[in-house]
Amino acid sequence: MDGSRFVEVIVFSPAEASEDKPAFTYHLPDTLQGRLKAGSLVTVPFGRRRLYGVVVALSDESPVPETRPVESLVDPTSVLTPAQIALARWMAREYLASLYECLKLMLPPGVAGHADVLLTLDHQAPVDAVNTDAQAALLALLRRRGPLRGAQVRAALRGVDWRAAFEQLARRGIIASESFLAPPRARPKQACTAQIIPAADEETALSGLRSDCYPAILKFLRAEGGPVDVSWVYAETGCTLYHLKKLAERELVALESKKVWRDPLADQIFVPTEPPPLTPDQIAVWDVVKLQVASCKSQVSLLHGVTGSGKTEIYLRAVAEVLGQGRRAIILVPEISLTPQTVNRFAARFPGRVAVLHSALTDGERYDTWRRARAGLVDIVVGPRSALFSPLSPLGLIVLDEEHDSSYKQEAPRPRYHARDAALELARQTDATVILGSATPSLESYHRAQRGEFNLLTMPRRIMGHTRRLRDLQSRYHVSQTRYQALDDGPAEARYMPLPPVQIVDLRAELRAGNRSIFSRALQRALDESLGRGEQAILFLNRRGTATFVLCRDCGHVVRCPHCDVPLTYHGPRASLVCHHCNHREPQPNHCPQCGSDRIRYFGLGTERVETTVRNRWPDARIVRWDADTARTHADHSSILQRFVDGEADLLIGTQMVAKGLDLPLVTLVGVISADPALNLPDFRSGERAFQLLAQVAGRAGRGLLGGRVVVQTYHPNHYAIAAAAAHDYAGFAAQELAFRREQGYPPYRRLAKLVYEDASPTRAQSEAEGLAAAVRAALARRGLPESDLIGPAPPFFARLRGRYRWQIILRHADPAEFLRAIKIHQGWRVDVAPVSVL
Repeated sequence: MDGSRFVEVIVFSPAEASEDKPAFTYHLPDTLQGRLKAGSLVTVPFGRRRLYGVVVALSDESPVPETRPVESLVDPTSVLTPAQIALARWMAREYLASLYECLKLMLPPGVAGHADVLLTLDHQAPVDAVNTDAQAALLALLRRRGPLRGAQVRAALRGVDWRAAFEQLARRGIIASESFLAPPRARPKQACTAQIIPAADEETALSGLRSDCYPAILKFLRAEGGPVDVSWVYAETGCTLYHLKKLAERELVALESKKVWRDPLADQIFVPTEPPPLTPDQIAVWDVVKLQVASCKSQVSLLHGVTGSGKTEIYLRAVAEVLGQGRRAIILVPEISLTPQTVNRFAARFPGRVAVLHSALTDGERYDTWRRARAGLVDIVVGPRSALFSPLSPLGLIVLDEEHDSSYKQEAPRPRYHARDAALELARQTDATVILGSATPSLESYHRAQRGEFNLLTMPRRIMGHTRRLRDLQSRYHVSQTRYQALDDGPAEARYMPLPPVQIVDLRAELRAGNRSIFSRALQRALDESLGRGEQAILFLNRRGTATFVLCRDCGHVVRCPHCDVPLTYHGPRASLVCHHCNHREPQPNHCPQCGSDRIRYFGLGTERVETTVRNRWPDARIVRWDADTARTHADHSSILQRFVDGEADLLIGTQMVAKGLDLPLVTLVGVISADPALNLPDFRSGERAFQLLAQVAGRAGRGLLGGRVVVQTYHPNHYAIAAAAAHDYAGFAAQELAFRREQGYPPYRRLAKLVYEDASPTRAQSEAEGLAAAVRAALARRGLPESDLIGPAPPFFARLRGRYRWQIILRHADPAEFLRAIKIHQGWRVDVAPVSVL
């Protein structure tokens, strides 16, 4: 083996991936010398199987005495960049995941095939050779259908442990098996085109062809004058591929196949826009960001700008600066539902240079977007957290809009990473600039900015537009007057408007006054006025359904999910009870299942009930509801939002989706039905979440032509989070909340890891949790750390989900991953480093 080079390969097999043994060493045969590099996709022998894998390192020496050769190079172009491999290694260490799991995040679906096995029956085997029902089912299937792949067997014998049966029969020589690799599922799309051949003798060539399709095809293609996609020919003439092939045989038509990109933005039209003049606040911020981008060194800015302050224009200018350097940019948004609005803004400024990437695309669209990014055919990728792993190179900018949003954290499956922290590491690897933007920054980011780790940039004024855009909006929405004011210290055409006033309504006082409606008197008056003027309003409640629990008034029984430790939610339109965790459903009860009483009552409030109440109170209002029940797909989200933006509805009722950075120019009123649900959860982040949600949803009001106001209903009017949100006082809230976190030893002052164990047996779950807790206590004692750094073991807030009992441990430590790596953690534990929730 002297002179041979070696490669470290991560094989694509979850069963072989572990934190202790992340890669396997192979040597390069002569045919592959000089052709492989880090990131190459290869096939390798692995035991008796062949597997796909990716090269993560090359070396002239092997850490093991005997190695096997790499079999083949699947793709001549690397599927991973060196920066992506380095990021995956960091994620594996930081989040206690395998390198295989982290690398898999960075590849599109289907880029590698799967390993499978071909099963063949020995027909000489005796009929009575079976010992179990599973063996009998497998033998019967192979006798009936012949040799089958493992995937075919799995589909035919659902619920049967056919693998165990196969292994038992294989040992006895009754079934033979052969390992093979399926080719990659993802392939470039081929489009077939048809074109007329002008010099052909049509009359002679058409003789004997009786269908009317043939002359119609020739007439259509002659009119088009060039290659036409055959699907368009089918639609216009009613023909099929059979007819086109007949004409091709007679040399009247030329059929060709070519590769085409599956681009979800291909049919959309984006009107180019020019950068508007900057306001004084924007100029001060841009001067700093421009210098950071020009330095070509990894620097981070926290852009704290109120809703409507013009943060997006800073992002756009930073992208333009990066593109001018020949580098590229990734723009992250927290939700798929926000991508259309963001894509519109960036594609209008940079036409033909923007791609979108998210899980709602087809596998083919994701594969082609990945290929275009890898080939340097796009310069900007927009999407939620998974877009961070686009293979853009060289990378110059990463933007996280609404950086505070918990959607940037992946909670399942592993790796349970946070896109913000992963973006910071990727920027460090690539010398890229990072901009974290939010009107309500996470306390972790704000604390780091205060300590000088990030540049803290502020934009405290709401800049709603420029005179030209405002005139266009006035014309479009038929608004004669606006409440905008000119800036004293800015461009003459810039206009601003103060943040909307927020009125807090004490629901206890409403009850004392005899008002038992879900709408306070103030909110009713505000809705009457807004709807009467033909303006739009938003009603926010972060709960779905009609009633949050169903109770018997005689015995007190609450109808609960049989699989989860939670009450069932009543959904009126379907007259059913639904579990929002496991989706268990059962019909609406007429009698108490415990005592038989018919005194069943429905308590609590959800968006369905709000909608029903609004329709009764304002029957002429056009209403649209936006929650997980009405918007199940990306298209549903876009459709609901577009209907409201186009003025086809007067009132939008929704959950947290309505608080996510939307620009709605005709909304003058936001009503928060109840600010209390988020306040009373046993989670140290509950105050921060409540503040962020209220501040963000309030930011939807007054962004348009007519100004606006906010009405917040609550039973806790003096709670510091509600009072601070009403006063638009982020600094005051952050000071009080950070003091609490420092006193209690919570992030950002201490880091956490949450460990959850689930089991069908409550006894086993408790025993396993107590065992691991004892091991953690012992490890803390060995390091001289206090036992109070361990919280638990105890059942979490949701003690049973989907029929499995749950126990939880919370660890406080400066580096939880490093600490836990030294402890034996049994299979079945779910380890979440830096959790966004401890519920």
